[in-house]
Amino acid sequence: MTRFALVTSAMLALAGCSTVQSVVPMGEAGADTALLAIENARVRTCPPGRALENARIGSDNESRGVTSADIGIVPLASDPTRAVRLRRLTIAPGGVIAWHAHDRVQGMALIVSGRLTEFRNTCLDPIRYVAGDVAIEDANTQHGWRNESDEEAVVLVAHVAPRQ
Repeated sequence: MTRFALVTSAMLALAGCSTVQSVVPMGEAGADTALLAIENARVRTCPPGRALENARIGSDNESRGVTSADIGIVPLASDPTRAVRLRRLTIAPGGVIAWHAHDRVQGMALIVSGRLTEFRNTCLDPIRYVAGDVAIEDANTQHGWRNESDEEAVVLVAHVAPRQ
């Protein structure tokens, strides 16, 4: 089956799902934006030739304008002390996710809507993200985020984290 056929099948399955429609009714801007971001998801990395270990040592020290909601948590069968967590972050215009490390919590972040700028320990330049971009947050990642736009940004993050 081609990638297009798989994506189309998934979208049709989601379109018929009453739970998805009750959260974001199909045909509304939010549904179209979210599905488009998912369909076009791709990993964004530091621009070629601009990567450097310890390129940055920090960014903003305090978060502001950020709300988070856990969507679901699933314990790992292979390690009862850890779980996979899916979380939604909403970052207001001018909002900041303070500099932090991922040595204990690794995963990925998908920008669903809006635009964000990441400052990463391994990149000389700020990395600009738009809907559909994915940030890899491995054990070596230290970074911070800023919403430098005039619209809120929504991010889905999936992490393997200590079980609470």
